[in-house]
Amino acid sequence: MKLAIRRIGLKPLGKLGCVLGIVLACLPSLLCGVLGIGIVQVLRRWLEGWQEIRIELLGREIATFDLVQKLGLTEFLHRLQIIGGASWLAVALVVLVLGLLAGLVLASLTILAGMVYNMLASATGGVVVDAAVLEVRPAEISEPQLAIPRLQSRATRRHKSDSP
Repeated sequence: MKLAIRRIGLKPLGKLGCVLGIVLACLPSLLCGVLGIGIVQVLRRWLEGWQEIRIELLGREIATFDLVQKLGLTEFLHRLQIIGGASWLAVALVVLVLGLLAGLVLASLTILAGMVYNMLASATGGVVVDAAVLEVRPAEISEPQLAIPRLQSRATRRHKSDSP
């Protein structure tokens, strides 16, 4: 029996693409979020070390100045401190946003691919699949067999011994 796939439904295809995009983006999004928070923490500590620089000569302090303020990085440091304070919330938001973006992108791409396939299938007749109806189930998928025979129940063993 031959079957032709003449049209693919775009709505189910889009749903599948969106779910796949979200699932596939979870781990990379989590890694990006953790890496981003790590970079924020390192930058914050580095800039906080520049806030009070002391110049000493022969054990005596000559001058103290704030290099962050002199370079105009006070606002940037303040923002890093806010982001660093809400680190796990920020990671969760990054994972959520990147996951949703990936879901939307993959849904759009799968819908576009489905539209292209539907246009080509209308012109060429679609993909033809040769299929056959099986009357008997193959032995590999008929009944699950336990690897260790003594774990089988007595009823299962009795049933097998009654059959010819």
